[in-house]
Amino acid sequence: MSDLSTFVSETEGSIDQPSFEVVISTQRRARRRRSAVAFAGALAAALALMLTVAGVGQLGRSQTLAGSAPPLLVPDWTADQVVGHPDAFVVRQLESRTEPGTALTVWKRCAQPRVDHDCFGREAFAVVDGFGHHLVALGAVTGSSQQPSLGDDGLLREVDGGLWYWAHLNPGPYLLSAPMTEAATLTVVDRAFTHSFGVASIECADRVGLCSLNQDARTLERLATPQVPSTRWATPTARGCGLWGLAGIGGNLRLIIQQRDGSFGSADLPDDPNSTTMAEGGHRCEVAYYQGVAGDPALVQLVVSLDQGRTWQIRRAPLSQVVGLVEEQPRPRFLIPPQWTELPPMANPLAPPGALHRL
Repeated sequence: MSDLSTFVSETEGSIDQPSFEVVISTQRRARRRRSAVAFAGALAAALALMLTVAGVGQLGRSQTLAGSAPPLLVPDWTADQVVGHPDAFVVRQLESRTEPGTALTVWKRCAQPRVDHDCFGREAFAVVDGFGHHLVALGAVTGSSQQPSLGDDGLLREVDGGLWYWAHLNPGPYLLSAPMTEAATLTVVDRAFTHSFGVASIECADRVGLCSLNQDARTLERLATPQVPSTRWATPTARGCGLWGLAGIGGNLRLIIQQRDGSFGSADLPDDPNSTTMAEGGHRCEVAYYQGVAGDPALVQLVVSLDQGRTWQIRRAPLSQVVGLVEEQPRPRFLIPPQWTELPPMANPLAPPGALHRL
């Protein structure tokens, strides 16, 4: 992997991009078969993979949504006929980060059971808490690598203590919690709204662009963002922070950053062969990214702006620390170290982003 970026560039130019459905199916099978240390390889390989998959995903989703809905090819089971059935199995389980004893479990039952669980089937959710509350709700119809896909199983994100948002269309999107008697259907307002700096954001139900979730009104409102191709938006941003994302695949990357007056600016990243990915989840509204540094595979540089891209700080980050900050669910993300200001400056750093230009 000594020259990963060259390999990625040559590969992108020589093969056809896989469809979004194929990428998602491949990821789902891989998660079931790999160990928890799958991200413990070289950082450059992980960064390049995330960029490639994310970019292909954004391009493929629009094509998927444009087509007509496929026919239902599995029995029309109820949620109770999926959860706990002898032929069903657990796809994943998410424990609440703030509510002890509260967990959401995703079950799947196949129309024709297989040993490897690679099949057409119906998913269902079971949410329980420590007070005896229990919610069972239907999820998506999912496909198989052996047959045409019916779509994907959506994205789950905990948006409050023991409350999950399910980003999926037809069925969904939903809010799910143990005390609910049924999943709360969200009304999707698909007209893009322009908001001032500081609106909270989350993945839209179709996972294209960003939305604002109103839990009380049970609405999901699409946010107006610049139409820059292949932009992967940082999500979610804390209340009071602006929106930002990384645009481009492979080389020719640039940052798209919302300014405090609500407008958006763009800053080009130097054309360098090293892999780059976002560093997300900052508590101080940081716009940040990691970048691989040639010559020292044990280090990466962390580039951070606290003033919406006007000035930048470059810090030296150990590879072991960065790998430990990977969040696999609900989507792969590299998180920014909570105490990143204590990292030392980077010796001989790569150039920071260029000047900020208004979009």
